[in-house]
Amino acid sequence: YIFFNNIDNSFYNSAIKSGLSPNEIMSLADIFGWDIDFSLEIRKGDSFGVVIDRKFLGEKHIGSIIKYAVFKNKKRIVDAYRYKKKYYNINGVSLQKKFLKAPVDFYRISSHFNKKRLHPIFKTVRPHLGTDYAAPKGTPVYATGDGIIIYKGRKGGYGNTIIIKHGNIYSTLYAHFSKYKKGTYVGKKVKQKEIIGYVGSTGKSTGPHLHYEVIVNGKKVNSQKLKLPSGKILKGNKRELFETNKIRLDVLKSEKIIGLN
Repeated sequence: YIFFNNIDNSFYNSAIKSGLSPNEIMSLADIFGWDIDFSLEIRKGDSFGVVIDRKFLGEKHIGSIIKYAVFKNKKRIVDAYRYKKKYYNINGVSLQKKFLKAPVDFYRISSHFNKKRLHPIFKTVRPHLGTDYAAPKGTPVYATGDGIIIYKGRKGGYGNTIIIKHGNIYSTLYAHFSKYKKGTYVGKKVKQKEIIGYVGSTGKSTGPHLHYEVIVNGKKVNSQKLKLPSGKILKGNKRELFETNKIRLDVLKSEKIIGLN
């Protein structure tokens, strides 16, 4: 099956109109979750295409595997080829990176990184060194990268907070939790996209949202503009096998597009 569409309003609505199921849309967002922020970066006129292997038991749809996907976002094009249950770009570079673009799924950003923001509670200009993700209370919050929890508890206006240290350079802060995921504690090692808590409105907050910060060498930076090293590159025999698989997928998607036309 092949699906494609231009985005005229929201990614989700455009994907539904193209024929994708909600689960397939979430899988597509997961694939591009290291490269594309589906709230802040999506623009009218962006487009996407997907080649999917759908599994059926009789007439019942029981699962899907995305074999290939492409997303055109502004002036950039990101390809995703499935190989050994992971996804790589056209050059054999893994799409998986050190940090996810966002710590929650399908959200709207209520406040961006801003060093001169009028604080909604105190009505004074205060730096807002992070990004707020407005979401319903109880929405799961993910660790954006592998690391160790170094703080868990109340933290002033942040309310219920978790801080994760990622090696010697990076740390991430997550605030305003309604509650923590059971089993989280200081010193625990967490994996990327592991649930650590749930959206709330504790501390100085005007409504349910997650406040997220990235700290680099002790300095808060704009997570939306954070530049990180690329993913792992396939080499040697693995690269040769990937290229063979990529050719098969290129032929498959070309045949399907011709069939559609």
